[in-house]
Amino acid sequence: MSWKRGNVTLDDGTVYPAELLIRDGEVWNVRIFKEDNVVEEIDAEAFANKLGKKADDVYPFTYELE
Repeated sequence: MSWKRGNVTLDDGTVYPAELLIRDGEVWNVRIFKEDNVVEEIDAEAFANKLGKKADDVYPFTYELE
């Protein structure tokens, strides 16, 4: 598995540059870049809070790879 660069569109429509760890077409982890900082997805609620959002505003998200 390797990290792939792309963009993530959250459920509320915001788009962030990101790196996604993908295996067999399934996203295993996400690193979103916000204001030159990395926010890693480990716990869904904590992930959303670090972005200043509620989990309902983040999930489900879509992604696009470069």
